Amino acid sequence: MSSSTLCSLLVTLCLILLFQSPSPTKASRSHVHHRLLGVGHDLIDQVCNEVTNYYSLCQKALREDPEIVHAKNFTELSVAILKLGLNRGAEGQIFLRGLANEIHVPAIEDCATIYYDAVIRAFKASLGLMKSDLISANYEAKIAGDGANYCDQASAAVHIRNPKIFYLNRQITMLSFSAFSAIVKIGKQ
Repeated sequence: MSSSTLCSLLVTLCLILLFQSPSPTKASRSHVHHRLLGVGHDLIDQVCNEVTNYYSLCQKALREDPEIVHAKNFTELSVAILKLGLNRGAEGQIFLRGLANEIHVPAIEDCATIYYDAVIRAFKASLGLMKSDLISANYEAKIAGDGANYCDQASAAVHIRNPKIFYLNRQITMLSFSAFSAIVKIGKQ
């Protein structure tokens, strides 16, 4: 066999192997070892796969919370995500109030009061509605992220570039989307 024929054969074989291998897609981002750890992980994958803009943040945040990890169904998962959102919203509001007291910028003061009051109120409302009205609970979960988005817009309008505020707002938005995604799946299990 000539060297050019052998080379062509090798290139062809490599191309066949390359095209037969699975491509890296959103679905392959769910880690197999997570699925082996329990039912909750499959639920987390299903939710985070729908929160495409925040996939990595979703995986990290949800997998760090034991209540979320041990959720056996989408109802338990939804409640756990809403609780996490409520807690992170309250912690964020404390951080923003401290920052507002330090630098006295109206946009930060609005974030600490108006916008994060709305975040907390929506997460609380959604939690309260989980047993009686899933449609309204889902709506409240979805709008919980609005306060974070308004805070982002207010900060950007006055050229505030604080990475802690940015990360906080991304996390609240992601938790809002995640709760919304999980609530939609209740009853479809």
